[in-house]
Order: sequence, then structure tokens, then C-alpha cells
Amino acid sequence: MFGFLTLLGLGLTLGALLAAASLFLSTETDSRVQQLLEILPGYNCGACGRPGCAGYAEGLVSGVLTPELCRPGGPAVRQKIAAVLGLTVPDESEKTIACVFCNGGVRAVDAYAYSGIASCQAAVLVQGGYKKCRWGCLGFGDCAAVCKLGALTLGEDGLPVIDGDKCADCGLCYKACPRGLIKSVPRKEFKLVRCSNHDNGKAARAACAMPCIGCGLCVKQCPYGAIALKDNLAVVDPAKCTNCGECVSKCSTKALG
Repeated sequence: MFGFLTLLGLGLTLGALLAAASLFLSTETDSRVQQLLEILPGYNCGACGRPGCAGYAEGLVSGVLTPELCRPGGPAVRQKIAAVLGLTVPDESEKTIACVFCNGGVRAVDAYAYSGIASCQAAVLVQGGYKKCRWGCLGFGDCAAVCKLGALTLGEDGLPVIDGDKCADCGLCYKACPRGLIKSVPRKEFKLVRCSNHDNGKAARAACAMPCIGCGLCVKQCPYGAIALKDNLAVVDPAKCTNCGECVSKCSTKALG
């Protein structure tokens, strides 16, 4: 009996100490966290660097994170976040979306038959990938698998297709592509060289039916100086491009469009 009473007393004492400690150590949750959670899109995509929107909201309130990290929310959400925190964010009137810089897919030549795991990340580990073009898309859809908004699908040509109306340019697909073929571009009408091949013309043609061969004809044809050759690859500056189409007529491989 004495042992039982001793244990009971010890239990009550420890319980009281724990209750007192919880009151002493507890911190009041900042009300702005809940405000931010009501504003955030709730995708829990991790684009901000935190595993979910709750972690992002806490990081915002503590000052560790900033409003522009919520790319899926778009400009409107970022402005609301800034208002809650008493901050200002730059004007973001022009929306950006993801773009796949590859024309390969079924048009790209296979270097060997790959029968491993159906993943771009896995395929690239086997001799650098099964495509003859060492720069191109491997077509297993790792990018589509991580898209939280359903903005990415695989097309019949074996390349990712991006729905500009759904894409929030969150950046998750950029990280999923082992070859870095997906990049952010302004959502406006302008010409693009959808190729990432830096090989010389002969090698590029041997690997794909629609490569940029670095001939420079588009550069000479552009009346606005919007195209430049960088490491044997034509690159369009969207800020200068007027979408006139003069360059397209000179591209023999149809890499421009």
C-alpha cells in the first residue's frame, strides 16, 4: 500500500511539474500565421523551400522567408502576403511560365535501347542517357510527376507539354529535370529556339531532326538584334523580340518557332 501511495504521489508531482513547464515554455502563435494560411494557395509544393504552406507561413512571420518565394500563388497572393507583413514587393505585371527547351522526343535518335527504370533521373545515370543528343529530353516525365497543378503532361511526340493557363512557374519541374531543360519565360508571344544542343551542326543533325545547328542565319535576319549565338546555340532575348517571324523563315531545321 505504501508503495502504491508513493508512486501515486510521484505521478501527481511529475504531472504538476509538466503542466507548469508547459505553461512556462509555451509561446503564443502569431495571429498572422493563420492569416497567411488563408491567403496561401495550399498546394504544399515545397517551392519556397519548406515542406508545406504552414512552414512557409511561420517562416514569413519570423522574417526568415520572403513573399516572392511563393511562386505558385502568383503576383496577387504575393501582394496579399506583403500586406499582412507590412512589406512591399516589386510590381509583377507580366506572368512567367515554364518552357521546355527541347525539340527532340521522337525526333531524337536513340543511341541504344534502354530498359531500366522509367525515370529521367535513372536513365541519365546509364552512360549519360540513351539519346544520341546528350542535351535533350529523355521523355519519362519526371517533370510531370512533380507538378502539383496538372500543368505538365507528356505529348505524343515524347516531349513534356505545358499548359500555360495552369502553370504557376513554381519551379518544381526545373529541379526534376536532370538536364535542366525547363526554364522560366515570359508569358507573351515571342519566338523561341526550343533546343539546348551546343554541339556543332553535323553532330546536332546526326542526333535530332530539329536541332539548332548554330549557323547564325537567324541572328543575321533579326532586325531587332533579339537573337545571339551563345556557345554554338541561338538564344532569343524576349525583351527585344517583337514576334515578327523573320528569323523563322531562315531556320532550315525548324528549331525556331
